[in-house]
Amino acid sequence: MNKSTVKAIEDFLMVKSDKLEKAPLCFCFGFPRKELYEAAAKIFKSGLCDYIFISGGVNKKSPDMAFDKSLKNITEAEWQRDNLIKIGIPKEKILIETKATNSLENVLFSRPIIIKHFGKIPKKIIVLHKIFHGRRALMTIRQNLFKDAKYLLQLVETPNHELKNWWKNKKLKNHIIDEVKKIGEYALKGDLDLD
Repeated sequence: MNKSTVKAIEDFLMVKSDKLEKAPLCFCFGFPRKELYEAAAKIFKSGLCDYIFISGGVNKKSPDMAFDKSLKNITEAEWQRDNLIKIGIPKEKILIETKATNSLENVLFSRPIIIKHFGKIPKKIIVLHKIFHGRRALMTIRQNLFKDAKYLLQLVETPNHELKNWWKNKKLKNHIIDEVKKIGEYALKGDLDLD
């Protein structure tokens, strides 16, 4: 893969984290990694959000199950919640959705829970996701949660999602190309915001 192709993919796919501002909610797309709950906890403990929302059902295909065997009989959201509580986040400050199995479902299934809790969709939301999924996360949440909200993206790097030399790692390179493909497919289905 030549340098200009790598740069084009990175320029499109690898959006940068936004400067954080105080928001009522930190929305976490489900993925079972400690890096997510640690990042969410840091945001909460810094006083930058009032609630942490985690969406994620049972993910039988997750390679991350090897990371923690406790994922075997629990949803991603419940696992994240339990770990947040262990590191000092009050249970009443954590909202969860436990049925979603993909990014679109994360947003669609979370919407009624957020509305029930807040009475409406907050006008400002911090969005937490893996480093390579930021572009699709923003496009998905804008299209399916609330177009007029301000979304503050925070990207989390994990051992399976590292920026450095991704194009030299066959597994990581395939993962990146698959993410670009998914954006195209989901956009054609109308699941992503293209504005």
